[in-house]
Amino acid sequence: MTIAITPELPKPTSSHRQLGAFIGQWHAEGSSYADGQQAADPLASAVPWKSDESYEWLPGGFFVLHRWDALAGERVFKGTQILGFDDKEGGFFTRHFDNTGNHPEYRAKVVGDTWTFTDKSTRATVTVANDGNEMQFNWEWRKEGEKWLPLCDRVARRVAAEA
Repeated sequence: MTIAITPELPKPTSSHRQLGAFIGQWHAEGSSYADGQQAADPLASAVPWKSDESYEWLPGGFFVLHRWDALAGERVFKGTQILGFDDKEGGFFTRHFDNTGNHPEYRAKVVGDTWTFTDKSTRATVTVANDGNEMQFNWEWRKEGEKWLPLCDRVARRVAAEA
């Protein structure tokens, strides 16, 4: 008699499950500053930001798919992002793809309800608030060797728990 041994499939860890804070459908409003921005007055070029966004688990529960459809002033901004946790490196990461050709890869950390996402030219602080029904985004950008400037500030409110 032959007994087949099936290897146990990997399971998401508690770190993977932390990404669940994002799961759902969101509507965000705020300001975007980058178009026409001047370092002397970085908020002077503010235009309204509005977006509808969704975050959903990919099969297996290891990765989250984030999609957005935004309007920053008159500029359409759409994209997709994958968020995950790298067990080998012990950290969160994201990979972002948008309709303007950007494709940054961010490293991310979470402390309490605050997430930070960083790459060499952009960074964000995202604070989850209001019992997980609100996210406050503060994005910054910089040219190499220059100081950080505000990119956009917005507040997202959950409109549905599952995407």
